Amino acid sequence: MRRQYADPIFAREKVRRVRRWPVVTALMLIIVITGLALVNGFINRQVQLIRQSVTIPSLSGDLEGFRILHISDLHGAVFGHGQEGIEKALLSVRYNAVVITGDSLPEDGNDAPLMELIALLDRTVPVFLVAGDEDPLPIQSAPHETGGVKASYIERAESFGAIYLDAPYPITVGRSVLWLCPAYVYDTDIANARRSMQDTRRSLLSAPEDASSAASLAAVDYYLDRIDRAEAALLQMKSGDYKICVTHAPYPDEGLAELRYNVSEGLINNARPVSLVLAGHYNNGQFLLPGLGAVRVPARLGLSGQDAWFFRKPLSGLDTLYGISQYISPGLGAAQIYAPFSVRFLNPPAITLITLTSKLVY
Repeated sequence: MRRQYADPIFAREKVRRVRRWPVVTALMLIIVITGLALVNGFINRQVQLIRQSVTIPSLSGDLEGFRILHISDLHGAVFGHGQEGIEKALLSVRYNAVVITGDSLPEDGNDAPLMELIALLDRTVPVFLVAGDEDPLPIQSAPHETGGVKASYIERAESFGAIYLDAPYPITVGRSVLWLCPAYVYDTDIANARRSMQDTRRSLLSAPEDASSAASLAAVDYYLDRIDRAEAALLQMKSGDYKICVTHAPYPDEGLAELRYNVSEGLINNARPVSLVLAGHYNNGQFLLPGLGAVRVPARLGLSGQDAWFFRKPLSGLDTLYGISQYISPGLGAAQIYAPFSVRFLNPPAITLITLTSKLVY
């Protein structure tokens, strides 16, 4: 039988074709990744406005339609010159109060993006601010650059007209009163807290005087004043008033149960029942994959004792449990805590316009 030999020309062509596949695959991968990066960059520049109604069954007619602009987790993000991307999202939007629920600054502490945000808000409505776990401590007990007891970004925010919410604050509409309450009032024994601070103050007064002890004493005096203001507010609250708890980290299920059913004696119960909790903290999972959820949710966020991967449970939005509605903001920026996924991916930045109503909302 005659032996067959392959044509060397066609053999070389076959080798050439085989060798092209890795190159083509690599190029396609680069194109896809580049395309996703461009799309994601566009998404991250477009601030969304979410409109969310919250039902409070006993809400008075005075507060029907009361609107709260809820902003959270800026993390120093910049949306154009003077935060024009946020300003664009708020065109023709009317609101009665603004609540900023923390993590406003980036790691380097640059507060300019936060001040630009506050500056563009309606100056005729109150703007309330609390600190997040990734913000610098709002109250300084050690010597620092401004010399005051409040952190520089808190002082700057107040100079721009914001209110640091360190004690319950009343908003009166007609004959109705809506209280914004920092979360600590729900787990603080006023009398014990005052005694503890007074003991600390006496100890500091008996210690040698230096810059460190002077700063610590100023912080203690601030906390004593905060306790007095919180107590005065709690005494002023009436059973028919409405209370909103403002916190950075959301309440877990067991926390909401305690918030609803803890009826121990004391002034703390004047801040109940809680009609609504406003929170942030999660950045909506930050780095999302369609159908798979958040790629990684760090243990430090408090959802579980360890890192959670491909977490599908919603990490923003409205939920009601034990008769308490809790709204978790999707947030605006990106937190380093999610490293190595420290960017928002397929997760549009958003702020929320919350409307209070007595009507049943589906």
